[in-house]
Amino acid sequence: MKRFLKLESRDIVVVVSLAMFMIQLDSAVLTIALPVIARDFEVPVVSLSLSITIYLTMLVAVLPVSGWAADRFGARRVFLAATAVFALFSLCCALAPGFWTFILARAFQGASASLLAPVGRLIMLQRTSKEELLDALSITAMPMLIAPTVGPSIGGFIVDYGRWEYIFLLNIPFAAILFFLTKRNIADMEPNPSRKLDWVGLLLLSFALIASLMGFDRLTGGIARPLPWTLIAFGLALGWLTWRHIKRHRQPIIALDAFKYRNFRTNSIGAGAIIRLPARAMLFALPLMLQVGFGYSPFVAGIMLMALNGGDLITKPWVKPVFDRFGVRNTIMVGSAMGLAGLTAIAVVERGPYTLAIILAALLLCGISRSLIFTGLSFLTFADLQEDTVVSGNVVANISMQLFNAIAVSATALVLGLATQMSGIAEPQIGEFRFTIGVMIAVGVIASIMLWRHLPLRRPTD
Repeated sequence: MKRFLKLESRDIVVVVSLAMFMIQLDSAVLTIALPVIARDFEVPVVSLSLSITIYLTMLVAVLPVSGWAADRFGARRVFLAATAVFALFSLCCALAPGFWTFILARAFQGASASLLAPVGRLIMLQRTSKEELLDALSITAMPMLIAPTVGPSIGGFIVDYGRWEYIFLLNIPFAAILFFLTKRNIADMEPNPSRKLDWVGLLLLSFALIASLMGFDRLTGGIARPLPWTLIAFGLALGWLTWRHIKRHRQPIIALDAFKYRNFRTNSIGAGAIIRLPARAMLFALPLMLQVGFGYSPFVAGIMLMALNGGDLITKPWVKPVFDRFGVRNTIMVGSAMGLAGLTAIAVVERGPYTLAIILAALLLCGISRSLIFTGLSFLTFADLQEDTVVSGNVVANISMQLFNAIAVSATALVLGLATQMSGIAEPQIGEFRFTIGVMIAVGVIASIMLWRHLPLRRPTD
């Protein structure tokens, strides 16, 4: 931050970075605690996938309204309110007496997080000069890498030496500091009460996403039950109505103009999105596999997962030179092969004297793979967009990213649950985790083959 000459720019970067860190840390520490939470609530561990998918679902459902809310009420006010609500429902998660109250609190947590991140970025974009913006964006991106790296070990330590409730109580001092710094250092921003909101589109889109994702997630309780399929059918019907509404409305809740570009279509909803599913599925499956399957303690499992995010973190500075040297297609395909090889090693390794070293090496390889794939495909998503489609494309891409995150968690839980039911046991064992990872590897292989013909050899700007 030494190049920042304006005090306001430094203050904004500190506030936005802290918000990003708090949100990412909350997600990172939760996954390692799922087995313990499941035991306390006396539910199958697979059922706790809902605590992640409901959070992501509400995050996606509220995301389209963030820009309007910032204009209508003022970005600073919305940011402060979202901070307070996030802290309140973090406390509710810690105090939840049962499974469903915990899930409800997680839903409101996700809704508040959906306002925190984009509104924070909006404040930075509006209050930071163009000369300082690149540095500001680079610095605020770091918490999104650091928090997932240290989060699992922090979560594991808390679970091993304290109580899982402390994971959510950890958010409260962060939120209090964030609220204080925002109140003191960020100036008021004038609202624009005249901006209209497409309420019909918002409600249709939100309920379509909620119904579809909740139905898909609830298949983990049994694919023969009618409720999940009813929710999925209802969600798809609302999705069709949403699409028709967006096509007809002058100022819809989201615009679909970016889909006319092939790179955007491929990487936001096509093979480019599917190829990322194995990496996203790992965030749910691996913490459970290391604890339930291999028998490691939460703290040891959390320390091991640092290798995954550490591989991602150390690769970031080398991504651009690698793409320049070897090209887009070769880098992404090799990155995919590396990640699938790492997953294969984790799936087949037996418990023995070298198990820990093999898993750590495989996790590091998967982290490097994730960095190469995600960075390359994120660049290609926006490479062809023109100025008039960048804003709408960014919103749609963010919704797609969180949507596929939720699908990855639900699909992993569904496969793991079905494998467990077919084995006739109450909780998954190492064999069921291996089968689930095998399915994710197959998805990655198929997506890689599909994506190959769509990838350019070099960067589109070359």
